[in-house]
Amino acid sequence: MKTTNILLSADLEAKISDFGLTKVFANDFDTHITTQPAGTLGYLDPEYYNTSRLSEKSDAYSFGVVLLELITGQPPAVPITSTDSIHIALWVRQKLSMGNIESIVDPRMGGEYDVNSVWKVAELALQCKERPSRERPTMTQVGMELKETLELDALHAMGYYSSVPSSTVNLSATSVDLQSDAQASEARQETMLELEQ
Repeated sequence: MKTTNILLSADLEAKISDFGLTKVFANDFDTHITTQPAGTLGYLDPEYYNTSRLSEKSDAYSFGVVLLELITGQPPAVPITSTDSIHIALWVRQKLSMGNIESIVDPRMGGEYDVNSVWKVAELALQCKERPSRERPTMTQVGMELKETLELDALHAMGYYSSVPSSTVNLSATSVDLQSDAQASEARQETMLELEQ
């Protein structure tokens, strides 16, 4: 999984390309064992170098890099001087240790994002890159976390919540009291239906 293998349709629907082709042709290469790591540096699970095996947790690692690229607009190897670069996860960790999420966000976003949502996605991306792999979330957990973050972002965009630290927000347990009249009740129902869709 890497950003150059994610294509967008005219409706901005993501499509994965050049992914899983080794499974299709696996029977043709049963007698061939490679000791050379195959994959793109920066996206490849470090455990693969030791075990020569990929797993769902390897996908989580690569997807964590993709998430960091989406947030920062930086490549997997972030240049720090004209000759040196560091891995995007290390760069993000260094910047976040100062407590300023704005220092990592792609300036092309023009400030149009929810700070809590970006923190949540950055934390999730860094969890995807944890070593050892057993400490990484599964892709199912990643999907659920991203869905929750999108819901949080949608609530923020509609003005229903603001400035609540992401660690204290539990969308499944939070009810938003918009107004006390009957119209507010209908608006909540419509909003929840839209979020579910």
